[in-house]
Amino acid sequence: MTIESVDAFTVRARAWVTNNLPPRGDQSMTEHELQALLFDAGFAGIAMPKAYGGAGLTLRHQQAFYDEAALGYRVPTLFSVSIAILGVTLLDTADDVLKERHLPRILRGEERWIQLLSEPSGGSDMAAALSRLERDGDDWILNGAKMWSTAAAAADWGMCLARTDFSVPKHSGLTMVCVPLKNTPGVTIQPIRHANGVLADFCQEFFDDVRIPGDHVVGAVNEGWKVAKVLIAHERLAAGGAAHGYGLTARSEGGGGARTADPAVLVKAAQQRHSTTGLRQKIADAYIERRVARFANERIATGIRIGALEPGWGSIVKLHMGMNSPRESKIALAVHGCDGVVWDGDEPIAGNAGEDWVISRGPALGGGSNEMQRNLLAERLLGLPREPALDTSVPFSEVLSNRRKSTPKG
Repeated sequence: MTIESVDAFTVRARAWVTNNLPPRGDQSMTEHELQALLFDAGFAGIAMPKAYGGAGLTLRHQQAFYDEAALGYRVPTLFSVSIAILGVTLLDTADDVLKERHLPRILRGEERWIQLLSEPSGGSDMAAALSRLERDGDDWILNGAKMWSTAAAAADWGMCLARTDFSVPKHSGLTMVCVPLKNTPGVTIQPIRHANGVLADFCQEFFDDVRIPGDHVVGAVNEGWKVAKVLIAHERLAAGGAAHGYGLTARSEGGGGARTADPAVLVKAAQQRHSTTGLRQKIADAYIERRVARFANERIATGIRIGALEPGWGSIVKLHMGMNSPRESKIALAVHGCDGVVWDGDEPIAGNAGEDWVISRGPALGGGSNEMQRNLLAERLLGLPREPALDTSVPFSEVLSNRRKSTPKG
Protein backbone atom coordinates (compact mmCIF):
# COMPACT_ATOMS: atom_id res chain seq x y z
CA MET A 1 0.00 0.00 0.00
CA THR A 2 1.39 3.39 -1.06
CA ILE A 3 1.32 6.10 1.58
CA GLU A 4 1.42 9.83 1.13
CA SER A 5 4.92 11.16 0.47
CA VAL A 6 6.53 13.26 3.17
CA ASP A 7 6.76 16.22 0.77
CA ALA A 8 3.05 16.10 -0.10
CA PHE A 9 2.16 15.62 3.56
CA THR A 10 4.30 18.62 4.55
CA VAL A 11 2.42 20.87 2.13
CA ARG A 12 -0.91 19.66 3.48
CA ALA A 13 0.24 19.97 7.09
CA ARG A 14 1.55 23.50 6.53
CA ALA A 15 -1.79 24.66 5.17
CA TRP A 16 -3.73 23.08 8.02
CA VAL A 17 -1.39 24.37 10.74
CA THR A 18 -1.54 27.90 9.35
CA ASN A 19 -5.32 27.92 9.17
CA ASN A 20 -6.22 26.04 12.35
CA LEU A 21 -3.63 26.11 15.14
CA PRO A 22 -3.56 29.09 17.52
CA PRO A 23 -0.31 31.08 17.76
CA ARG A 24 2.13 30.11 20.47
CA GLY A 25 1.07 31.68 23.75
CA ASP A 26 -2.59 31.85 22.77
CA GLN A 27 -4.55 30.18 25.58
CA SER A 28 -8.01 30.50 24.03
CA MET A 29 -8.24 26.71 23.65
CA THR A 30 -7.67 24.10 26.35
CA GLU A 31 -5.18 21.28 25.87
CA HIS A 32 -8.11 18.85 25.51
CA GLU A 33 -9.70 21.01 22.81
CA LEU A 34 -6.41 21.25 20.94
CA GLN A 35 -5.88 17.49 21.07
CA ALA A 36 -9.41 16.84 19.82
CA LEU A 37 -8.77 19.33 17.01
CA LEU A 38 -5.67 17.43 15.94
CA PHE A 39 -7.46 14.08 16.17
CA ASP A 40 -10.45 15.15 14.12
CA ALA A 41 -8.13 16.48 11.41
CA GLY A 42 -6.07 13.29 11.31
CA PHE A 43 -2.94 14.75 12.88
CA ALA A 44 -2.96 12.87 16.22
CA GLY A 45 -1.02 9.62 16.34
CA ILE A 46 0.46 10.37 12.93
CA ALA A 47 2.65 7.24 13.04
CA MET A 48 -0.03 4.98 14.54
CA PRO A 49 -2.31 2.67 12.51
CA LYS A 50 -5.62 3.99 11.23
CA ALA A 51 -7.38 1.04 12.85
CA TYR A 52 -6.68 2.59 16.25
CA GLY A 53 -7.36 6.23 15.40
CA GLY A 54 -3.96 7.15 13.99
CA ALA A 55 -3.02 8.46 10.56
CA GLY A 56 -1.18 5.34 9.41
CA LEU A 57 1.93 7.28 8.38
CA THR A 58 5.53 7.27 9.61
CA LEU A 59 7.63 8.99 12.26
CA ARG A 60 9.16 11.04 9.46
CA HIS A 61 5.67 12.41 8.72
CA GLN A 62 5.22 13.19 12.41
CA GLN A 63 8.50 15.11 12.42
CA ALA A 64 7.42 17.08 9.36
CA PHE A 65 4.13 18.08 10.99
CA TYR A 66 5.67 19.27 14.24
CA ASP A 67 8.45 21.09 12.41
CA GLU A 68 5.72 23.12 10.72
CA ALA A 69 3.89 23.65 14.00
CA ALA A 70 7.13 24.80 15.65
CA LEU A 71 7.12 27.90 13.44
CA GLY A 72 5.14 29.91 15.97
CA TYR A 73 2.10 27.73 16.67
CA ARG A 74 0.78 26.12 19.83
CA VAL A 75 0.37 22.36 20.06
CA PRO A 76 -0.86 20.30 23.03
CA THR A 77 1.81 18.74 25.25
CA LEU A 78 -0.39 17.44 28.08
CA PHE A 79 -0.81 14.04 26.44
CA SER A 80 2.80 13.35 25.51
CA VAL A 81 3.18 10.58 28.10
CA SER A 82 -0.20 9.08 27.22
CA ILE A 83 0.58 8.91 23.51
CA ALA A 84 4.36 8.68 23.10
CA ILE A 85 4.98 6.24 25.97
CA LEU A 86 1.86 4.41 27.18
CA GLY A 87 -0.09 4.51 23.93
CA VAL A 88 2.83 3.20 21.91
CA THR A 89 3.47 0.52 24.53
CA LEU A 90 -0.15 -0.62 24.21
CA LEU A 91 0.29 -0.64 20.44
CA ASP A 92 3.37 -2.86 20.69
CA THR A 93 2.31 -5.26 23.45
CA ALA A 94 -1.45 -5.28 24.13
CA ASP A 95 -4.15 -7.40 22.54
CA ASP A 96 -6.69 -6.00 20.10
CA VAL A 97 -9.32 -5.60 22.82
CA LEU A 98 -7.21 -3.12 24.78
CA LYS A 99 -5.91 -1.33 21.70
CA GLU A 100 -9.36 -0.85 20.17
CA ARG A 101 -10.81 0.21 23.53
CA HIS A 102 -8.20 2.75 24.54
CA LEU A 103 -5.96 3.99 21.72
CA PRO A 104 -8.57 6.16 19.93
CA ARG A 105 -9.54 7.73 23.26
CA ILE A 106 -5.88 8.33 24.15
CA LEU A 107 -5.21 9.98 20.80
CA ARG A 108 -8.25 12.22 21.12
CA GLY A 109 -7.28 13.29 24.63
CA GLU A 110 -10.26 11.62 26.27
CA GLU A 111 -8.04 9.36 28.40
CA ARG A 112 -4.86 10.43 30.13
CA TRP A 113 -2.47 7.59 30.99
CA ILE A 114 0.55 7.33 33.28
CA GLN A 115 3.00 4.62 34.32
CA LEU A 116 3.00 3.02 37.76
CA LEU A 117 6.46 1.50 38.08
CA SER A 118 8.63 2.84 40.93
CA GLU A 119 7.95 1.70 44.50
CA PRO A 120 8.90 3.17 47.89
CA SER A 121 11.15 0.19 48.72
CA GLY A 122 12.56 -0.51 45.28
CA GLY A 123 14.89 2.38 44.55
CA SER A 124 16.09 2.05 40.96
CA ASP A 125 15.39 -1.70 40.85
CA MET A 126 12.04 -1.72 39.09
CA ALA A 127 12.04 -5.52 38.86
CA ALA A 128 12.01 -5.78 42.66
CA ALA A 129 8.35 -4.73 42.73
CA LEU A 130 6.44 -5.81 45.84
CA SER A 131 2.97 -4.75 44.68
CA ARG A 132 0.94 -7.94 44.55
CA LEU A 133 -1.57 -8.98 41.88
CA GLU A 134 -3.65 -12.04 42.76
CA ARG A 135 -6.37 -13.94 40.94
CA ASP A 136 -9.94 -13.83 42.25
CA GLY A 137 -12.16 -15.67 39.81
CA ASP A 138 -12.06 -13.83 36.50
CA ASP A 139 -10.68 -10.70 38.15
CA TRP A 140 -7.42 -9.56 39.71
CA ILE A 141 -6.90 -8.00 43.13
CA LEU A 142 -4.12 -5.41 43.40
CA ASN A 143 -2.38 -4.45 46.66
CA GLY A 144 0.72 -2.33 47.10
CA ALA A 145 2.15 1.14 46.57
CA LYS A 146 3.82 3.11 43.79
CA MET A 147 5.50 6.51 43.80
CA TRP A 148 7.09 9.26 41.67
CA SER A 149 4.22 8.82 39.23
CA THR A 150 3.92 11.98 37.17
CA ALA A 151 0.37 13.43 36.87
CA ALA A 152 -1.27 10.52 38.70
CA ALA A 153 -3.78 12.85 40.38
CA ALA A 154 -5.08 13.96 36.98
CA ALA A 155 -4.80 10.63 35.14
CA ASP A 156 -7.59 8.32 34.10
CA TRP A 157 -5.52 5.14 33.77
CA GLY A 158 -2.19 3.77 34.94
CA MET A 159 -0.09 0.95 33.54
CA CYS A 160 1.06 -0.90 36.65
CA LEU A 161 3.82 -3.48 37.07
CA ALA A 162 2.93 -5.93 39.85
CA ARG A 163 4.08 -9.33 41.07
CA THR A 164 1.96 -12.36 40.27
CA ASP A 165 4.45 -15.08 41.21
CA PHE A 166 6.93 -14.91 44.12
CA SER A 167 8.28 -18.44 43.49
CA VAL A 168 10.31 -17.56 40.38
CA PRO A 169 13.22 -15.12 39.83
CA LYS A 170 12.19 -11.50 40.10
CA HIS A 171 12.06 -10.70 36.39
CA SER A 172 9.87 -13.74 35.64
CA GLY A 173 6.99 -13.25 38.05
CA LEU A 174 5.74 -9.82 37.01
CA THR A 175 2.58 -8.83 35.16
CA MET A 176 1.58 -5.49 33.63
CA VAL A 177 -2.01 -4.43 34.21
CA CYS A 178 -4.17 -1.41 33.33
CA VAL A 179 -5.56 0.25 36.46
CA PRO A 180 -8.46 2.74 36.36
CA LEU A 181 -7.48 5.57 38.71
CA LYS A 182 -10.53 7.80 39.00
CA ASN A 183 -13.31 6.91 41.43
CA THR A 184 -11.92 3.40 41.85
CA PRO A 185 -12.50 1.81 45.29
CA GLY A 186 -9.19 1.13 47.05
CA VAL A 187 -7.11 3.64 45.06
CA THR A 188 -5.56 6.51 47.07
CA ILE A 189 -3.39 9.14 45.37
CA GLN A 190 -1.26 11.63 47.32
CA PRO A 191 0.78 14.48 45.76
CA ILE A 192 4.47 14.75 46.64
CA ARG A 193 5.92 18.18 47.46
CA HIS A 194 8.45 19.27 44.87
CA ALA A 195 11.95 20.55 45.63
CA ASN A 196 10.82 24.07 44.67
CA GLY A 197 8.43 24.09 47.61
CA VAL A 198 5.13 23.55 45.80
CA LEU A 199 2.96 20.51 45.34
CA ALA A 200 3.97 19.17 41.95
CA ASP A 201 2.46 16.55 39.68
CA PHE A 202 4.56 13.77 41.24
CA CYS A 203 2.41 11.45 43.34
CA GLN A 204 2.40 8.37 45.50
CA GLU A 205 -0.35 5.81 45.06
CA PHE A 206 -1.75 3.18 47.42
CA PHE A 207 -3.77 0.18 46.24
CA ASP A 208 -5.89 -1.66 48.79
CA ASP A 209 -7.80 -4.66 47.41
CA VAL A 210 -8.38 -2.92 44.07
CA ARG A 211 -10.48 -5.16 41.83
CA ILE A 212 -9.39 -5.19 38.19
CA PRO A 213 -11.13 -7.11 35.36
CA GLY A 214 -9.16 -9.98 33.86
CA ASP A 215 -9.00 -8.45 30.39
CA HIS A 216 -6.97 -5.48 31.70
CA VAL A 217 -3.68 -7.42 31.56
CA VAL A 218 -1.17 -6.08 29.02
CA GLY A 219 0.73 -8.89 27.34
CA ALA A 220 0.88 -12.26 29.07
CA VAL A 221 0.62 -13.08 32.75
CA ASN A 222 4.09 -13.35 34.36
CA GLU A 223 5.67 -11.68 31.33
CA GLY A 224 5.24 -8.12 32.48
CA TRP A 225 8.98 -7.47 32.37
CA LYS A 226 8.87 -7.78 28.59
CA VAL A 227 6.18 -5.10 28.50
CA ALA A 228 8.13 -2.95 30.98
CA LYS A 229 11.23 -3.03 28.76
CA VAL A 230 9.19 -1.85 25.79
CA LEU A 231 7.67 0.92 27.91
CA ILE A 232 11.06 2.05 29.19
CA ALA A 233 12.55 2.13 25.70
CA HIS A 234 9.72 4.40 24.52
CA GLU A 235 10.04 6.54 27.64
CA ARG A 236 13.73 7.21 27.09
CA LEU A 237 13.18 8.24 23.50
CA ALA A 238 10.16 10.38 24.33
CA ALA A 239 11.95 12.07 27.23
CA GLY A 240 14.40 13.58 24.76
CA GLY A 241 11.70 14.49 22.25
CA ALA A 242 12.63 11.71 19.84
CA ALA A 243 10.63 9.07 17.94
CA HIS A 244 6.93 9.11 18.92
CA GLY A 245 7.68 11.92 21.38
CA TYR A 246 8.90 14.28 18.68
CA GLY A 247 6.91 17.49 18.99
CA LEU A 248 4.62 16.17 21.72
CA THR A 249 6.96 17.00 24.58
CA ALA A 250 7.99 20.49 23.41
CA ARG A 251 11.57 19.20 23.54
CA SER A 252 12.28 18.26 19.94
CA GLU A 253 15.40 20.43 20.10
CA GLY A 254 16.89 18.15 22.75
CA GLY A 255 18.50 19.46 25.92
CA GLY A 256 16.86 19.69 29.30
CA GLY A 257 13.87 21.61 28.06
CA ALA A 258 13.87 24.38 30.70
CA ARG A 259 12.19 27.50 29.29
CA THR A 260 14.63 29.86 30.96
CA ALA A 261 17.53 28.01 29.28
CA ASP A 262 16.10 28.26 25.78
CA PRO A 263 18.77 30.03 23.68
CA ALA A 264 16.27 32.61 22.41
CA VAL A 265 15.26 33.46 25.98
CA LEU A 266 18.90 33.63 27.02
CA VAL A 267 19.68 36.11 24.24
CA LYS A 268 16.83 38.40 25.32
CA ALA A 269 17.93 38.21 28.94
CA ALA A 270 21.54 38.97 28.02
CA GLN A 271 20.45 42.01 26.02
CA GLN A 272 19.01 43.49 29.19
CA ARG A 273 22.31 43.11 31.03
CA HIS A 274 25.93 44.02 30.49
CA SER A 275 26.72 41.03 28.32
CA THR A 276 30.29 39.76 28.56
CA THR A 277 32.21 37.50 26.23
CA GLY A 278 31.87 34.74 28.79
CA LEU A 279 28.08 35.01 28.85
CA ARG A 280 27.88 35.07 25.07
CA GLN A 281 29.98 31.91 24.94
CA LYS A 282 27.65 30.19 27.46
CA ILE A 283 24.64 31.07 25.32
CA ALA A 284 26.42 29.68 22.27
CA ASP A 285 27.21 26.50 24.20
CA ALA A 286 23.54 26.07 25.16
CA TYR A 287 22.48 26.54 21.54
CA ILE A 288 25.09 24.11 20.21
CA GLU A 289 24.18 21.49 22.80
CA ARG A 290 20.50 21.60 21.86
CA ARG A 291 21.21 21.43 18.15
CA VAL A 292 23.62 18.52 18.53
CA ALA A 293 21.08 16.75 20.75
CA ARG A 294 18.41 17.15 18.11
CA PHE A 295 20.60 15.69 15.37
CA ALA A 296 21.61 12.79 17.62
CA ASN A 297 17.97 12.15 18.52
CA GLU A 298 16.98 12.09 14.87
CA ARG A 299 19.80 9.73 13.97
CA ILE A 300 18.95 7.31 16.77
CA ALA A 301 15.22 7.45 16.06
CA THR A 302 15.84 6.79 12.36
CA GLY A 303 18.17 3.91 13.14
CA ILE A 304 15.58 2.30 15.41
CA ARG A 305 12.82 2.86 12.86
CA ILE A 306 14.70 1.14 10.02
CA GLY A 307 16.07 -1.62 12.22
CA ALA A 308 19.71 -0.54 12.14
CA LEU A 309 19.72 0.20 15.88
CA GLU A 310 18.02 -1.58 18.75
CA PRO A 311 15.66 0.36 21.07
CA GLY A 312 18.30 0.41 23.82
CA TRP A 313 20.02 3.25 21.98
CA GLY A 314 17.31 5.46 23.42
CA SER A 315 19.39 5.46 26.60
CA ILE A 316 21.79 7.85 24.88
CA VAL A 317 18.95 10.33 24.41
CA LYS A 318 17.88 9.94 28.04
CA LEU A 319 21.45 10.18 29.38
CA HIS A 320 22.15 13.36 27.46
CA MET A 321 19.01 14.99 28.81
CA GLY A 322 19.92 14.00 32.36
CA MET A 323 23.40 15.46 31.95
CA ASN A 324 22.39 18.58 30.05
CA SER A 325 19.49 19.69 32.23
CA PRO A 326 21.62 20.81 35.22
CA ARG A 327 24.23 22.19 32.83
CA GLU A 328 21.61 24.31 31.08
CA SER A 329 20.15 25.50 34.35
CA LYS A 330 23.57 26.78 35.47
CA ILE A 331 23.96 28.68 32.22
CA ALA A 332 20.50 30.20 32.70
CA LEU A 333 21.41 31.35 36.21
CA ALA A 334 24.62 32.96 34.96
CA VAL A 335 22.84 34.80 32.14
CA HIS A 336 19.76 35.90 34.09
CA GLY A 337 21.83 37.11 37.04
CA CYS A 338 19.89 38.45 40.01
CA ASP A 339 16.62 38.10 38.12
CA GLY A 340 17.26 34.38 38.04
CA VAL A 341 17.38 33.83 41.78
CA VAL A 342 14.73 36.31 42.90
CA TRP A 343 11.34 36.22 41.25
CA ASP A 344 7.78 37.24 41.90
CA GLY A 345 6.14 35.86 38.78
CA ASP A 346 6.09 39.14 36.87
CA GLU A 347 9.40 38.82 35.01
CA PRO A 348 8.50 38.51 31.30
CA ILE A 349 11.90 37.19 30.23
CA ALA A 350 13.91 35.89 33.17
CA GLY A 351 11.07 33.78 34.50
CA ASN A 352 12.07 31.32 37.20
CA ALA A 353 15.67 30.43 36.31
CA GLY A 354 16.32 29.78 40.00
CA GLU A 355 13.37 27.46 40.21
CA ASP A 356 14.50 25.64 37.07
CA TRP A 357 17.91 25.15 38.70
CA VAL A 358 16.34 23.73 41.88
CA ILE A 359 14.51 21.04 39.94
CA SER A 360 17.10 20.51 37.20
CA ARG A 361 18.26 17.18 38.67
CA GLY A 362 14.87 15.63 37.97
CA PRO A 363 15.69 14.54 34.40
CA ALA A 364 18.81 12.82 35.76
CA LEU A 365 16.57 10.54 37.86
CA GLY A 366 13.16 10.17 36.21
CA GLY A 367 12.91 7.35 33.68
CA GLY A 368 16.08 5.76 35.04
CA SER A 369 19.05 7.56 36.57
CA ASN A 370 22.15 8.60 34.64
CA GLU A 371 24.00 5.74 36.27
CA MET A 372 21.42 3.25 35.03
CA GLN A 373 21.67 4.61 31.49
CA ARG A 374 25.46 4.24 31.57
CA ASN A 375 25.12 0.64 32.75
CA LEU A 376 22.64 -0.14 29.97
CA LEU A 377 24.84 1.40 27.31
CA ALA A 378 27.93 -0.37 28.60
CA GLU A 379 26.40 -3.82 29.04
CA ARG A 380 23.78 -4.11 26.31
CA LEU A 381 25.22 -2.01 23.51
CA LEU A 382 28.97 -2.12 24.06
CA GLY A 383 29.05 -5.69 25.32
CA LEU A 384 30.98 -4.96 28.50
CA PRO A 385 30.67 -7.41 31.43
CA ARG A 386 27.61 -7.03 33.62
CA GLU A 387 27.95 -6.16 37.26
CA PRO A 388 27.54 -9.21 39.55
CA ALA A 389 23.92 -9.78 40.63
CA LEU A 390 22.99 -12.38 43.21
CA ASP A 391 19.22 -11.96 43.08
CA THR A 392 18.37 -12.62 39.44
CA SER A 393 18.48 -16.42 39.37
CA VAL A 394 16.80 -17.38 42.64
CA PRO A 395 13.09 -17.27 43.57
CA PHE A 396 12.06 -13.77 44.58
CA SER A 397 10.57 -15.12 47.82
CA GLU A 398 14.07 -16.32 48.74
CA VAL A 399 15.49 -12.87 47.98
CA LEU A 400 12.95 -11.34 50.36
CA SER A 401 13.70 -13.94 53.03
CA ASN A 402 17.45 -13.29 52.79
CA ARG A 403 16.82 -9.56 52.93
CA ARG A 404 14.82 -9.89 56.15
CA LYS A 405 17.50 -12.10 57.73
CA SER A 406 20.25 -9.59 56.91
CA THR A 407 18.32 -6.55 58.16
CA PRO A 408 19.57 -5.42 61.60
CA LYS A 409 16.94 -5.51 64.34
CA GLY A 410 16.27 -2.83 66.86
